[in-house]
Amino acid sequence: MGLPVALAEAIGLRDPPFEKRWETLGEPHLLVIGAYAMGLRIEPHPRGALLTVSIDDYELPTDRPWRWLGRLLGPRYARWCCERMLKDAQHAFEADGTSAPRA
Repeated sequence: MGLPVALAEAIGLRDPPFEKRWETLGEPHLLVIGAYAMGLRIEPHPRGALLTVSIDDYELPTDRPWRWLGRLLGPRYARWCCERMLKDAQHAFEADGTSAPRA
């Protein structure tokens, strides 16, 4: 679409294979959300494992023309990101031959 986007992320916690948390650095230039923190955690469960993916906090874009888009689409985009990560993890578990966590 010809719109420039940019961001940098840093891992704040990495405890393979159980937990990972990361967040944006500085001021990201995205269209729908601004700065955010995300994480994923795998915990034992009686039927295999429980995978939790979260966006703990996100801000609206700081670029004034895009704030309205963030208000409109930010929650939907955050949900889509989490669902996409869950599906990708499920496919990775299935390809590995291990039990896939369920959303």
